[in-house]
Amino acid sequence: MHFIIFSWENQCWVLEVGGILGPVGRLIWREERGRGGSDLAYYGGLSVVTTTVYAPPNMGEWRKARRMKKAAQAFGQAGVRQVIWADNCPWTARQVGFSLIPVEGMYQGMADRLALAALEGLGCSPQQGRVALVGQRLTLPLQRTAQRLCPQVRGLLIQVPGQGEDYARWLHGQYGLPVAPAAAGADVTVAFSSRGPRWGRCLELYEGCDLDGLRLDCPGLELPPDIWQELLAVLWERGAVTRDQLTVVEGESRP
Repeated sequence: MHFIIFSWENQCWVLEVGGILGPVGRLIWREERGRGGSDLAYYGGLSVVTTTVYAPPNMGEWRKARRMKKAAQAFGQAGVRQVIWADNCPWTARQVGFSLIPVEGMYQGMADRLALAALEGLGCSPQQGRVALVGQRLTLPLQRTAQRLCPQVRGLLIQVPGQGEDYARWLHGQYGLPVAPAAAGADVTVAFSSRGPRWGRCLELYEGCDLDGLRLDCPGLELPPDIWQELLAVLWERGAVTRDQLTVVEGESRP
């Protein structure tokens, strides 16, 4: 158990929230008149508590805060800690004491497969293509991606300040892949941070991920299309979905 604090205009509420393996919450914030409520659904063995709040534009801020408090209580009583948050809600998930669902870990764990699919989309085979891995630090996901790609691609560029060249030489010693200089460029860039150079088709695998038209799919798994990415990331994080179950396809959203 843990506790969250929700405050508004010098008022403070303390809410008790369940464990980390509890359900996922989804907040829907409607700027119109209506009667809110919560419901529970199950997707791929994952329980999702959806709470809808109605708050028309002419509603006073105090009443909106009270409705927000009621929604937070519904999540807390259900044991929710991670949420899919409404973009138009006046409060952020963090302000109300909940965590958003990070999706970048799933995409970074699939970075090699995404890079190969990006090459294929360009009409370039792995044996003909160069991939650049760009990051601010030599993170474990970046290293795993490099080691998975080395036996498959024509060239690999490692663009990490202060560490990239040494790591590229180590990869060359381990896999025999030529160390490609930055001047050689790349057909696909896999970026693990917002900084650094870019070449060719770019996959941005950090906060706010942009897969340039690619997406992950999991054949046989039925999830709501509008929250597919977030629920799949939760299943990945909890080990309910593995690399072997996922495929990479062209198309930014599920039909």
